[in-house]
Amino acid sequence: MDEKKSAFKLFYLNLSSTFISSVMAIVLAGMLFVDSENVQSGLFRLGEGLAYEGVIQIFLWSCVISGLTVVLTSDIWFGKIMLLWRAAVLMFLAVAVTALFVFVFRWFPLDVWEAWATFLAFFIIGFGGGLAVAVAKTKIDDRRFNKLLSEYKSKKKEG
Repeated sequence: MDEKKSAFKLFYLNLSSTFISSVMAIVLAGMLFVDSENVQSGLFRLGEGLAYEGVIQIFLWSCVISGLTVVLTSDIWFGKIMLLWRAAVLMFLAVAVTALFVFVFRWFPLDVWEAWATFLAFFIIGFGGGLAVAVAKTKIDDRRFNKLLSEYKSKKKEG
């Protein structure tokens, strides 16, 4: 039961951070790159900004990405796949899921290579930033646990 609560908590935390950061990134990209007079996106409404349907689509996308993240970081996979391979699999699946959402919901014109290039650039920057944070957190945790283990071993020797 504890594993289910932990998986749900991880899913919820991932969903929250993924959804919030995605909405903010899309709003920022919309402000910088979307011509409000010539909107060609399923995410934005002409002259109004981010569409309600777009927010729901981003939420659904966030649910799928969060589910994939929980599966790839669960105890079942933890001992079997290195962090680098999990990150590579997650990145591949995230690109595939995102491309599917782009096709289904027409998030941007499918025949405009600049839109795809911009998408890939933002995706790589965002994923790279997230991966850098995860690696840094892992290293910090590793140092902390090694220090605690050393302290425990020295206390055990003394006692």
